[in-house]
Amino acid sequence: MAENLEQQDALFVNLVLIFQNAAMQQMGKITNPMTGKVEKNLEQARFSIDMIDMLRSKTRGNLSSDLEKLLDTTLTNLRMNYVDEANKEASGEGGAKGKDTPPEGESTDAAGPEGGDKATGGEEADAK
Repeated sequence: MAENLEQQDALFVNLVLIFQNAAMQQMGKITNPMTGKVEKNLEQARFSIDMIDMLRSKTRGNLSSDLEKLLDTTLTNLRMNYVDEANKEASGEGGAKGKDTPPEGESTDAAGPEGGDKATGGEEADAK
């Protein structure tokens, strides 16, 4: 049974990393391995970040502390990068192919470790 739990933990980590890598590609932070080009689509990046946030919400209380830390660290990192890219586009610096900006009226200020949801529009204020 412990072997099955270890396998499930490894699969969970893999799932988080899939969404993390997708978000980094969609923010133009890493090259798309399929095209060999840097591509930017902040709307898709928001979706990938929101998927990780949903995983955290739905699994809260059912994960080891290591897996919870992985989710928290991953979300904080992605949100900070998202805010950076959104600010670049808003100021015209982003040499991006996409034209996404944060939704109207949404703050692009980098929030602290617990309030990073401003960048993705999620709801984080509940658990900590």
